[in-house]
Amino acid sequence: MDDQLKRNKDKQEEIERCQNLIQSRNPRDRSYAAKRLGEIKARPDILMSLMADPNGFVRSAAAEALGRSVELPAPEVVSHLLAAIDDPNNYVCAAAVNSLGLLGATQALQQVEACLADEHPIIVQAAILAMARIDPDRIKDRLVDYLQSEEYLIHLAAARACGWLLHTPCSEFILQSLKELIHTSDQQDFKLPKLYIEVLARLNYKEAIPTLVDIAEREVGLRGVAVEALVEMNAEEAAAILSPLLSDPSNRLRRNLIEMMLQADYKAAMPLVRPLLKDSAITVRETALAAVSKWQDRVSVADVREIAYNDPNPFVRPQAVITLTKLLGQEALLDLVDLSEDLNLHVRRAVAGCLAEVDYLTPDGKMALLQLAQDPDTAEFARDALQAHDLDAIHPLPAKEANLTGPVPKYLRDDPQSLLQALEAWQDALPRLQKDFNLEELSEVDRALSTLIVYLRDALNGSEAP
Repeated sequence: MDDQLKRNKDKQEEIERCQNLIQSRNPRDRSYAAKRLGEIKARPDILMSLMADPNGFVRSAAAEALGRSVELPAPEVVSHLLAAIDDPNNYVCAAAVNSLGLLGATQALQQVEACLADEHPIIVQAAILAMARIDPDRIKDRLVDYLQSEEYLIHLAAARACGWLLHTPCSEFILQSLKELIHTSDQQDFKLPKLYIEVLARLNYKEAIPTLVDIAEREVGLRGVAVEALVEMNAEEAAAILSPLLSDPSNRLRRNLIEMMLQADYKAAMPLVRPLLKDSAITVRETALAAVSKWQDRVSVADVREIAYNDPNPFVRPQAVITLTKLLGQEALLDLVDLSEDLNLHVRRAVAGCLAEVDYLTPDGKMALLQLAQDPDTAEFARDALQAHDLDAIHPLPAKEANLTGPVPKYLRDDPQSLLQALEAWQDALPRLQKDFNLEELSEVDRALSTLIVYLRDALNGSEAP
């Protein structure tokens, strides 16, 4: 209740500040005040009074804000907006039409539809979008015609309306328009091609996938939105082509690419995804963890463990704890015990949940679980683990035995650590070789190296066990 009172008080103070600005002789101040009043949904009477302001920009701001300040029924607001359609300033008229659309004012349908024939593109633009909100069926069949308009604003509005209404008949025209724009424009303005790409993704127009892949590979300013569209369309065939872009400087692009690899289950990208566990971007590290977990990449255990213990972001560490458990299973128990006393509450909660995933508990594991179960902050998360373990079947964790005698040549047994370091260095260098080799070939080498590295690591860890 106190929070609500504070919000009400803050809103009232903001309204009072805006009322003071309305008295300003500077139209910029009055325009800003109108915009803010709409955003905080203040009483519409203040905004309606601004509809009589001598400055067109202020009237336009007030008309725009009215569409965001109320919900229907609001007959007086609709009446003021209808009157503003006849305003001599085109921007005021367009703002009023747009607000009628935002309100879904069906009683204004006839007047809004009449604006479709206006000679000013900004008014037609507003009318198209308003019609799409008020009565979609009445505008759908006209969208193809509006898409062919040479007026930029009209064309833009029609494309946006196609996306809103999922109007598939426009798909082919939008794709062709995108191709022409990419091939003929210097791409100083990305607004229109980005809109095309977003609309094609919403329409799930599969025929656009080759063009989107080409854009993602070649058009730097558009590759991010193209990859997002491909991810949204589940374009699995694009994963192999786009995998080299995992080294792109854009955090968002790298994250989206990993998501695409996951959707396509494109394990061949593992040599390129693995280094991203050390990426500077939090979202990229999180997505890389998801990939490592799904593809069961045991070579990544050391990096995942490092994240679980030391990552600077407190919310990435719990995900790493879960990933570590999925990779190691029972072998993760020692780490879970160590992390059960971590200062990060989210880590302790993750540990509590992961203890349910191990086959059995050692005495230390049992003690850690009981401590988590007694802690009010983690007790709920430990419940499944308590049910999973009857706590009578407690077994010691068997110590690993060093076993470098089988398939390891005798002359290499004296210095397995050097062999391991050489193999790890080879694997770490794979991402840098992607320009010179096929990714499938690199992936095959990566899998072979992973087998050897995991074997040697397990053996060395066993030899160091007490």
